[in-house]
Amino acid sequence: MANKDIEIEIKFPLQNQEEVIGFLDKNAELVSRNDLQKDTYFIPVHRNFVGVKYPFEWLRLRETLKGSSVNYKHFYPENVKKTDYCDEFETKLHDAGALRKIFRSLDFKELIVVDKKRSIWNFKDAEIAIDDVKGLGSFIELEAKKDYDDSKEGKKHLYKVLNLLNAKVGEEDLRGYPFLILERKSGSGFADKANLP
Repeated sequence: MANKDIEIEIKFPLQNQEEVIGFLDKNAELVSRNDLQKDTYFIPVHRNFVGVKYPFEWLRLRETLKGSSVNYKHFYPENVKKTDYCDEFETKLHDAGALRKIFRSLDFKELIVVDKKRSIWNFKDAEIAIDDVKGLGSFIELEAKKDYDDSKEGKKHLYKVLNLLNAKVGEEDLRGYPFLILERKSGSGFADKANLP
């Protein structure tokens, strides 16, 4: 969850998961291990979030064994490949099924489901999550846990923390899991294939 409703994070495919987990278990504070998360992404029919080249808005319903939440993210700058930060608004839910009914009644379409296992640690003013994402593989995500007046400074700090972990990573993921899964399902131009009525 973001500080003051602003989220600064970086994310990469992770190639040496066991080594990084070993480092974190020895040097960081464990928050949770192997939590199952089912993230369902929705779009309003009247406003197609994926109708642009680089989607910058996401609306997510998260369901876990510990409870449910709803989350909205808006990335800046809009409709560019690499963003600096996002507005993030999130609240816990008492009844995820009721929210699904509300969304259906308001013409929100279920877009994609992301199933993953997530482990989280706190280390050097960063929340570090390691995800096993169904259909995508292993990823590492670092989120700034203190406030930054300049989001670029926050990202610089996260890159430094990543280096401390000796993580072997692939190309930085600038779009997020729903984008990657949609892209895999339909190839480039997935926004045209979102099957909106």
